Amino acid sequence: MSSKQLSLKALSVPIFFELFLRYLSLIINTLMVAAYSNFLVGAMGAGNQILDIFITIFTFLSIGCSVVISQAIGAKNSYLASKAIHQSLFLNFILGLVCGAGILWHGEWILELMNVPQELMRQSTIYLYMLGICLFFDAVGIVLASIIRVYNRAYSVMFVTVFMDGVTLIGNFYVLNFTQSELFGVGLSTIIGRVLAILILIFILIYIVKFKLKLIEFVTIEREVIAKIMKIGGWSAGENLLWIVQYTIAFGFVASLGKENLSVQTIYFQISLFIMLIGQAISVANEIIIGKLVGAKKLQIAYKHTWRALYISLLASFLVALSSYLAQNQTMSILNLNDILKEIMIPLFALSIFLEVARTFNIIMVNSLRASGDARFCFFSGVIFMFGISLPVGYVLCFYFGLGIVGVWIGFCADEALRGMTNALRWKSKKWQNKAVV
Repeated sequence: MSSKQLSLKALSVPIFFELFLRYLSLIINTLMVAAYSNFLVGAMGAGNQILDIFITIFTFLSIGCSVVISQAIGAKNSYLASKAIHQSLFLNFILGLVCGAGILWHGEWILELMNVPQELMRQSTIYLYMLGICLFFDAVGIVLASIIRVYNRAYSVMFVTVFMDGVTLIGNFYVLNFTQSELFGVGLSTIIGRVLAILILIFILIYIVKFKLKLIEFVTIEREVIAKIMKIGGWSAGENLLWIVQYTIAFGFVASLGKENLSVQTIYFQISLFIMLIGQAISVANEIIIGKLVGAKKLQIAYKHTWRALYISLLASFLVALSSYLAQNQTMSILNLNDILKEIMIPLFALSIFLEVARTFNIIMVNSLRASGDARFCFFSGVIFMFGISLPVGYVLCFYFGLGIVGVWIGFCADEALRGMTNALRWKSKKWQNKAVV
């Protein structure tokens, strides 16, 4: 196995910029629509939340696919790698088609369940229908991107993301300034960006990665291969959905404190996503490398590599969180927050130094265990600590000790730290070494 295939830097740098640009484009997109109409931003909210949930569902197959392909490459099993690629693309194709059709068929009913105000219903419905079409392309694009990354083409995925975001933002600028199509036009430019991105990713897969796509392989289902993908992907999806449920419940705690606390929760959550990007990028890169090492039966090298990745990511996350803490006044000034919101938010910057280090600790260990095939353990540790520690601690500190939003975020800290230590002990025990799917 070449040093390029095992280079943490070569994988994590482009993955970091890809994630960064993806989040940045969402913020720019929201700001562009907000500048046009605050009314339309409200109409976009429900659709974006629904899209996030479906993206989580699509991602679980891409995680399973990525781990199986990584282990197959490490084991030099080109047949299994090829089958995993075809089966994952086909399954996400069908899943995207079904989910998109479901939204187009029952979109307005879904918005009514989410209590979208009647004055926003028309524009929300139009935007949700356009996102329903996007779901089909997202389902395929997510798997394509994960496949290409495994074949050491992470920079290619990054450049495709830049191109897709550029097309979408230029389209939105034109729609909002030179047409009257509003959210229909915003949705259309999003679809065009997705379609062009998928075409480029397919070109990269065929002509740069040199992978031969065969039509018959898409529809020739092999249960054994599907089972391997689902063994990783199913538990990973469950863990991600647990996190969404946990955050939604915690969001309800904060919402009951009043609109000022709710505003701070919404704003600071976006800041927190930016802070965690470096740890997230290193963890995804390490996951690919560990999968290849486990497939090649180089278990001791995999064991040591994860600890090395952990030390690097902890240092990087600490420096980013510390920089965010030192720049808190500038950040709040840029966001134009009033004194009440500033007073609520200031403690979160200090708390984030601990939270982001603990979160990075956890995601590095979780992704390493997934890559080894031990995704089931991560799911159950998530159940125990998210619902047995995070939410109870957050609730008690918030309402009984009067800490408010800070109490909720201390609950997040307790979960990430204790879950990280538990997953680290699992890695240290080496019980994951007999969980490989190859």
